[in-house]
Amino acid sequence: MFEQRTLSHTAYPWETKAPAAIGYREIAYALLRVTFGVNFLMAGIGKFIMGIGNFEAGLEKQFAGKLPLILLKPFGYALPFAELIVGALIVLGLFNLLALVLSGLELVVLTFGIIVAGDAPTAAHNTQYALVNFVLLWFAGYNCYSIDRLIRARSSQDKLKDESW
Repeated sequence: MFEQRTLSHTAYPWETKAPAAIGYREIAYALLRVTFGVNFLMAGIGKFIMGIGNFEAGLEKQFAGKLPLILLKPFGYALPFAELIVGALIVLGLFNLLALVLSGLELVVLTFGIIVAGDAPTAAHNTQYALVNFVLLWFAGYNCYSIDRLIRARSSQDKLKDESW
């Protein structure tokens, strides 16, 4: 009497699965990782272009009376190197987990300092960077387009060669 009809369902674009070979998640991770690393890398390069001594003198002026000079001076000289090295490692995807942990620690220290200086907008930006750092650490399994992955692939091929003998 009553006939049940079903409509054919057309798959929507978000319901179709992308071919595994393309690796959209891996590409998205690589783009976010490289963008995040470029931020650190260019911040470090900018401090070198400005002159490390000039940068350190600016820090002393900015934090005069707020932080002890004995802590500020070495930090001012070390920060450009840390930003440059960590940024380069993140961009290349080399020692990715270590680089992301170091960048997270660097962000903690920078955020502490900027809060002491009373610069709330910059502290908010640092928190956004920390969130990106969290996402990169959380999804580190998608780090396929990196030097780390090339090294792992080569070492696994060498192991297979050794086992085949």
